[in-house]
Amino acid sequence: MDFSVFDEFEEEVVVIDKNFRIIYANKKYAQDMGYSDPKEVIGDFCYRVSHHREEPCEGECHPCPLREIEKTGRSVNVVHTHYTHDNKEVPVEICAFPIENGQKIVQIIRNIRSDKEKYYLFSLSQRLSSVGFLALGVAHQLSTPLSTIMLSLEDLQEKLGNSEEIETIKKAVSTCKDYVDRLLLLVKRSSSKDFVNPSNAVRDIVELLKFYAKERKVYIETQIQDVGYIIANESDLRHLILNVVLNAVQVSPENGKVKVISKKQDGFWVLEVADKGPGIPQEELSKIFIPFYQGKNKKDGAGLGLAIVDSIVKEYNGSIEVDSRVGEGTTFRIFIPLP
Repeated sequence: MDFSVFDEFEEEVVVIDKNFRIIYANKKYAQDMGYSDPKEVIGDFCYRVSHHREEPCEGECHPCPLREIEKTGRSVNVVHTHYTHDNKEVPVEICAFPIENGQKIVQIIRNIRSDKEKYYLFSLSQRLSSVGFLALGVAHQLSTPLSTIMLSLEDLQEKLGNSEEIETIKKAVSTCKDYVDRLLLLVKRSSSKDFVNPSNAVRDIVELLKFYAKERKVYIETQIQDVGYIIANESDLRHLILNVVLNAVQVSPENGKVKVISKKQDGFWVLEVADKGPGIPQEELSKIFIPFYQGKNKKDGAGLGLAIVDSIVKEYNGSIEVDSRVGEGTTFRIFIPLP
């Protein structure tokens, strides 16, 4: 294939073989990466040129386009941080697609720093990923000693017999292990999708938020029906639920109530979350899903939660309805199709 057609493209274009080696780069790519001629990068590994790494990219922050295409055989869109020859950071969106029966991939790369919405969501994903890895590590560290405590309690119970004190400690340890398991489900990111029970996810998220709500003197009321399963990524679904319910708790007044409903309706799983907060003015309703938009009454958070919700709902071909009246509160209804 003659790649010279990409020579004068306004976007960066690079072609990579199955061994991660650059076999073509246009002038724009070389120039933006800080090189005087494309020949300087041809033959080198893509991850060394654009990421200053000694092995292929991996993980949630930098999923490797080549490996993602190998999984599905289809084109992919990813966001990365590229590093120029003089080590400047550049946030980019990469559209990659296979050619020559998958033996090579073409990457069309665009700097997204000037695209505020994409750049904010990209920055958010980087921060969430870092927090997620931290939480995942803490959860794993807690899991082992909690299991050890439980085994020791069972040994002690065999030696001394049943006692109220031992049962109390076992219940407390079981509660801690349960919270750790829920946290692991929330932060353990994966690109895979499976059958997920949304009702169980709602119960777990509400349980995780109850202490936070209690601290703010807000009561969470639930009506959770068995709706079966949806095909989704478990972590995505839990992030969606977490952000909607958390947003409702944060805007609720002291001694307020948040109502969380999970139900089946006309072939959809419906998540309905209602608060008695200050409400959203009509002129602001069209802006609430814009990243970092906080509105006049938002006091907590970075204004990113609803942007995440909107992004996840769109990925699963769902929709969101918002009913709000100033001084009376807001209700969010999320519809995601059931299989």
